[in-house]
Amino acid sequence: MNSSPTARDWLTLAALVVTWGSSFAMTKIAVASIDPAWVMALRLSVAGIFLSLIVLMTKRQWPRGRELWGWFAGLGLIGHAAPFFLISWGTQFISSGLSGVLMGSIPLFVILLAHFFLPDEKLTRMKAVGFITGFIGLMIVLGPEKLLRFEGQGMALIGEIAIIIACICYAVHSLLARRIPFQGPVEQATAVCLTGGAMGLVFAGLYAPQGLDQATPVAYLCVVGLGIVPTAIATLLVYAIVRSAGVSFIAYSNYLVPVYALGLGAVILGETLTMNVGIGLVLILAGIAASRVRKPIIPAKAGTP
Repeated sequence: MNSSPTARDWLTLAALVVTWGSSFAMTKIAVASIDPAWVMALRLSVAGIFLSLIVLMTKRQWPRGRELWGWFAGLGLIGHAAPFFLISWGTQFISSGLSGVLMGSIPLFVILLAHFFLPDEKLTRMKAVGFITGFIGLMIVLGPEKLLRFEGQGMALIGEIAIIIACICYAVHSLLARRIPFQGPVEQATAVCLTGGAMGLVFAGLYAPQGLDQATPVAYLCVVGLGIVPTAIATLLVYAIVRSAGVSFIAYSNYLVPVYALGLGAVILGETLTMNVGIGLVLILAGIAASRVRKPIIPAKAGTP
């Protein structure tokens, strides 16, 4: 892994933010007539098929070995099938703003887990300051009032817990993606989406056998879009950048995606951008800059002041 992100890493991160930022509207339309379990299963299946065509067209070698495919199945479950379902299910009971706040915890989980399990991504004072600054920036972008909407009971509480578990799944997935025997981003992304889609279809069939009865053509189109852009292409980008710049760097995409989504809404839908968005973006970018300053948290050597 590179000691510092390259220009290519920054461009990849920007592309990842764009692909993930495109998912909100399509997901909202899809879950209106398709059960969340089927949205998860179908988007992963579409992604797997789309990436398989790329593998075949480019004549890449399919990964081999039971142990390797076991890794892929684990990544497909913990990084795709489980969090896709938990987030889609949980957002039925809480506001989208509160969902955004909870999703903002992903980078914090990432840096904590990386400190203990990835020797080359230890927590530093500046990295901690950077991630906290970025989180504050995200809260300003989304609106501080969202912090007051947490529920302590009923289905809202269960929905919040579901999204937090999904955030932990994403963080664990990032770490596992660094440890797996690397096969190339295309081959790895294809195998992960195929295994995740297979598990998702089985789960959806058991959990919601009538989940497609009310599906509309527009919802199906959104599922296809979800499968190709924020699933297939995004997974490719994730595996490429995780190996190059590390999990802590890529975690910042979770702060930038809401900013992009708001900006896209302003450009396409004519929505008004408040000063909060500008201030929050400045803090997020400042947090990214601070986190790249490398000064490890190391106690002073014996005999030094």
